[in-house]
This record gives sequence, structure tokens and C-alpha cells, in this order.
Amino acid sequence: MLFPSPKRSLAMLVVPALWFLRLIVVKRPPPPVVSEAEPSSPRKPRSAICNPQSAIPITPLNLALLLLALMVLVSEWATFDLAYSLPKISGMVLGFGIFFAVAREGKTSRGWWLNLLAYLGMGIGVAALGVFGTRWATTKIVFLAPIVDRLPKLIAGLQGAESGFHPNEVAGALGWVLPALMAVSVGIILLPQRSRRVIKSRGNPRSSATSASKNSPSPLHGWRWVLVAILCLLATLFVGAVFVLTQSRGGYIGLALTLPLLILVALPRRWRWYSLIVFIVLAVLLGFVVYSHWEAIRTWVTGSDLASDPALSLNTLEGRLEIWSRAIYGIQDFPFTGMGMNAFRKVVPVLYPLFLVSPDVDIGHAHNEFLQAALDLGIPGLIALLAIYIIAFWMLVEIWQNVPTFNLQRATVLGLSGGLLAHMLYGLTDAVALGAKPGLLFWFLLGLIAGLYGQMHGVKSPAA
Repeated sequence: MLFPSPKRSLAMLVVPALWFLRLIVVKRPPPPVVSEAEPSSPRKPRSAICNPQSAIPITPLNLALLLLALMVLVSEWATFDLAYSLPKISGMVLGFGIFFAVAREGKTSRGWWLNLLAYLGMGIGVAALGVFGTRWATTKIVFLAPIVDRLPKLIAGLQGAESGFHPNEVAGALGWVLPALMAVSVGIILLPQRSRRVIKSRGNPRSSATSASKNSPSPLHGWRWVLVAILCLLATLFVGAVFVLTQSRGGYIGLALTLPLLILVALPRRWRWYSLIVFIVLAVLLGFVVYSHWEAIRTWVTGSDLASDPALSLNTLEGRLEIWSRAIYGIQDFPFTGMGMNAFRKVVPVLYPLFLVSPDVDIGHAHNEFLQAALDLGIPGLIALLAIYIIAFWMLVEIWQNVPTFNLQRATVLGLSGGLLAHMLYGLTDAVALGAKPGLLFWFLLGLIAGLYGQMHGVKSPAA
């Protein structure tokens, strides 16, 4: 399904076949018997939606996903060549399968942590593939050129990335994972300190048994804690280094805006004002640096130094503005159905020719994820994508409010929120299009959020 072809298109039936197989094989627990003497049970809470035995678990995202899936079917009718759109369609089907699998298994604590480990491992794998398969840019940041010139290119010829991975797409994929890695690393490092505070509070006779049970010490201690902390730090540094080497301005800006916000949210209230003052002072200093080096920074942000090369004019602000205008024309012409998944790159030179970008340049997407969603799946598809983001952030807020004490899970929730926000900001000037291979991280992330939300509203079994 990652490398589809018309002959292998029936492989997409694996996803619904697995759902159907689970529906048949896995038996649901019988409903509890209510005696006549017992009063009638009140209205079921929202936690009733979180049955982990469901083949397709019911989550707050299901309605938006249904609309998105329907628009994928509509796009098959609208596309000029179904075989050309097949890679993105197959990626969407695989993404739906990953989301529901992670959301279902993530409704148990053990399953959720295993899925989180797989998610972080997948992000590290993307960074490792990026090191050996990226078409590194050597013209954006000069002092990084000697490093990227020495990186071997061992991966090439893959379907959809025949000449190598685009560095901006690698940055967009790592933007989902890097904040989560940072948060997990910070949470693990702080675990021993929190455990010592909990043990001290247990020795205090005035501390309640309830608070002690809620804040039980972490099983990570001694050499295990040191080993896990070192591995997390090394993974974070590695992914962060690859992220820096991509030289993606959209990725840099998205992460730079996200991290201060995460710090302010994570700190206790008494420290937020002090931190806000520090950030204001840093912002003033940054403004002074920008003012004193305005021309150099403006050239880097807008990519004006790349405009002389027609092959690189796509990376300039003027080139992006021209592509966005053509994307709006395409949305106006195909508002309800879209032009089909992956069709924009072939339609734009024919119907909406560009003047600043060379016609030989392959424009893989509209360099804006929301415009690209509307081009691929029409305005209904754009509405579905916006709904997914809104509902995902809403679930994260509810989860955050229900984990009052700072622990590893709370830190992880903050990291998942940061990954979603950082990539969304990146998606305003670039895109990992729906159905693209790195987009599997997006569906994994949504599945983790839905699974944790399901845990928060889970129903206790009668035996419990």
C-alpha cells in the first residue's frame, strides 16, 4: 500500500477486511444484567463510546473522517487519471487503517504506551531515512553546506521520490515527532525528582493516602532511568539535528512559535509571569537583531537570493504567492469535487501556467496543506480537515485538564499538542499532502490522541 500500482490496487481491501475479521472473531462482553430491584440506569455518559472491542472504535473524529473518506471516493470520479491519483488514495486508506488501529489499542494504558513507542520509533526512522535519502539544499544556510555535502545519498528511486526526499517534506514529518520527543525526554528526566517528592510526602503523616496513591513513584529508577534518559536525549538530538539540516524555513518558524507556548503552558502558574517577561525580553532582543540585519534576514525568509535560478524560484515568497493564486483558481473551478488527489501538479501547467516558476519544475502540491486539501477533495474535504484539527485540539485540552499533576503522561500530551501545532503552522507555507507517505505520522498522532481521550472517558467493567 506504500508503493501501489493498478495491479496491486486490490491490496487496499486489506484494511476493511481486517475490520470485518475483527468484528467476527472478537466477541464483545455481554451487557451487565440489571435486576428489577435496581433503579433504571441514567443516560449513558460519553465514556460509553470507548469500547475497545469495537472493530472501528467510535471517536469524536469519526464524523469528520467519514466526510473525508466520502470525498476521497468523489475524487476518484473527478481525477483525470485514476492511476495517477492511486498513490495518494492508497495512502489515505492506509492512514484510516492506522488511525483506527491505534485509537482502538490506545484505549488501554499498555496499548497506548506501546503505540507511543512505535510512533516515536517511526519518527526516528523517518529521520534516519532522511539522512541517506534527502536532496539536501545547500543554498539556504551557507554554514550547513559542508555538512550536507558529506552526507551519502544511499536511497533513491522510490516511488513518488525518485530523485530523493524533499527536505521541506522531511522537516514537516519531523515536526510531528520532535516536540513529542522533547516532552518525553523532559518528563523522564524529571521522574526521579517527582518520585523523591512523593516518597517524602508519604513519610509525612499529614499527607493523605489518596494523594500518595495517585502519585506513586515511577518504576524507572537507578540504571534503568539513566539508560532510558540517555536514549531519549540521543534520539531527540538526532531528530533535531536532521530537522536543522533540512533548512526548512516553515519548519523552523513553526517550531520556534510552538516551543515557547509549550513552555508557558507546562510551567506552574507562579512561574508563567516570570517566563513571559523573559520571552518578552528575548523578543525585544530578537527584534533588535532583525532590525540590525534586516536585509540578510528578509532575504533568507523570502528566499530572494534564490530567485535568480528558475529551478529554485519555487522556494521564494513570490513563487509561493503565485502558486497560492493558482490554487485558489483551481478551487474556484472545482469547488465541490476537487480536481482529484495528486492532480494539481499536472493540471496547473495546463490550466494555470506559472510565470515565476519554471515549467520544468514539478510542483508536488500547493505549498499550503489547507489549499491542497481543497484542491484534492474539494471544499468539503477542506472542512473535514479543519474539523479534524479543531476536534483534535479540543480533545487535547480535555485530556490536559484531566491530568492535573505533572507526570510523564502529561508531558507526553503536551508534546503531542506541540507536534500537531508545529506542523499546522508549517502547513501554512508548505505541505505534506493528504495521502503522502510521511503523513502516516499524522494518522498515528491522531490515533494516540483519540486513544488517550478514550482512556479518559473509559467505562469501568462490572468486575472493577
